[in-house]
Amino acid sequence: MSAGGTSSPVSEADLVVVSGQLGRTARDVTGIAVRCPYGRPAVIESAPILAGKPNPNLLYLTCPTATVAISTAEAAGGVKRFKAAVHEDSELRRALYEVVDAYKRRRAELAPGGDPRPEAGIGGPAGPEKASCMHAYAAALLAALAGNFRGEAPARAAAEAWDRFLPARESLWCTDDRCARWAPADPAPCRVAAVDVGTISVRLLVADVADGRPEQVFREAEITRLGEGLRAGGPLLPAARERTAAAVARFVGDARALGAGRILVAGTSACRDAADGREFIRTLGTDHRADAVVLSGQEEASLAYAGATLDVADHPVVLDVGGGSTELIRGGADGSVEAESLALGASRGTERWIHSDPPSPEELEAVFGDATSLLAALEARFGPAASIGSFPGASRLVGVAGTVTTLACLDAGLSAYDAEVIHLRTLTLDSLDRLVSFLAGMTTSQRAALPCVQTGRAPVIVAGALIVKAAMQALGFTELTVSERDILDGLALSAAC
Repeated sequence: MSAGGTSSPVSEADLVVVSGQLGRTARDVTGIAVRCPYGRPAVIESAPILAGKPNPNLLYLTCPTATVAISTAEAAGGVKRFKAAVHEDSELRRALYEVVDAYKRRRAELAPGGDPRPEAGIGGPAGPEKASCMHAYAAALLAALAGNFRGEAPARAAAEAWDRFLPARESLWCTDDRCARWAPADPAPCRVAAVDVGTISVRLLVADVADGRPEQVFREAEITRLGEGLRAGGPLLPAARERTAAAVARFVGDARALGAGRILVAGTSACRDAADGREFIRTLGTDHRADAVVLSGQEEASLAYAGATLDVADHPVVLDVGGGSTELIRGGADGSVEAESLALGASRGTERWIHSDPPSPEELEAVFGDATSLLAALEARFGPAASIGSFPGASRLVGVAGTVTTLACLDAGLSAYDAEVIHLRTLTLDSLDRLVSFLAGMTTSQRAALPCVQTGRAPVIVAGALIVKAAMQALGFTELTVSERDILDGLALSAAC
């Protein structure tokens, strides 16, 4: 901390580490309030106004080891004991209000035009008698102990309060500098960013490319439904354009904050089909000083195959079920790639066939029948026994993109999306059949409440699952290997320094 009692500046390297700690892009970080013994961010300071709305939380605990320690204390009834002691002990209450008042003063210093929530205390509630989160108080007390607030009184008060309720401070930190895994290498490697503007979602990958492999720094996705209501040759809906453009703007900003030297924005099916799709992507590139391209079906397939096969041996067939199209791709022994792009996707199938909520049996059969009729003729080229010229028979089917990874998350029974669990997980045809029945029996709002299903994917996941099932059956595969690596990884490779 500086002598004036303010947080230390936040560097781009700090933002990369904090993003890794949080599992999402760090935004609106105004400083580092506390660093661990290894110099990594442990408590961050945030802006009092986020996205135009008041933010009562000034400080956030980000150190993973410290967060677990505080969670353990909270789970053991820490909040209840804390509030009871505050009511009973006037000296403790006095000490905590020293910290609360210092916290409010610091937030007011950062707020342009004054504090938008002057009544809010640590974590939101006005005072410690109504505390609801031990993490918020732990972050504030650590900041006070580190001299983040002006004057000596808050630090003395914080020490008194901490020792009453929270784990020994030396037990908060790891012993192996484990957050170093998120720190940018020095000297900086070839760091690039790929933004995939798809029919359903916009996705970002920031990666360091070395020895022909993109090593993920950060990955993020947002459902924007660019292809909503789109008819081939017609224009993109204004609302869909606006949602998508806003997501791309955020992601490009995130990529630059994370140190990406080159940023590639790529449009796929919806941008190919829309009359104004190429103009839309070109404008995004111009507005954000990024390289921008609309991929052909063949280019999309080749890039998806390059990414999906990075961690898969032999000669798989790759199934990429998107919102507006589905690609089947296989690679030859000579390095060539053959692909088939079908006008079939989760969004397209939903808008064409599903009009009930939940869908009727007739609607489900229509989606499955449509997909089967398109895919059945491709078994000779993409099935396990297919062996033509330099293209050997497929060793396995590999599924990529949001429909497949969402289904894998549901099949694993996860309470939150975990890419490490999902990557290279096997999804059987029997499991997929159960998932189709499970999801088709729900309304859209019920599906959106599931842990693995993003709100914007809930309306189209049933059609997407039916397409995956139809592909497996029509091509003759009983298992599918799920890959987290996909076209984003292929785009990162193509954008490498």
